[in-house]
Amino acid sequence: MPKTILITGSTDGIGLETAKMLASLGHHVLLHGRNLAKLKAAKNKLSAVSSDQDIEMYVADLSLMHNVEDFANTIAENHSKLDVLINNAGVYNASDPIT
Repeated sequence: MPKTILITGSTDGIGLETAKMLASLGHHVLLHGRNLAKLKAAKNKLSAVSSDQDIEMYVADLSLMHNVEDFANTIAENHSKLDVLINNAGVYNASDPIT
């Protein structure tokens, strides 16, 4: 049964490789990144290995709390549930860290 899977930081590295593997297994993968061009490139790579033609992309800088809130709200508006959340994004320069 295909799962809906959100992977933060999925434009390159481990996040992209994980997204490709999961997409190739037939899951519905939601891509996240800070850079739209990199997201489009990642989507193209997933399209080559996936039967899912509705690969979604979400742009958000997770070091900015208002981006985090907007991102979460958009996901909630588009999906009644997520089966899996993979928090892969790394935030390197949070100027005012909040826990």
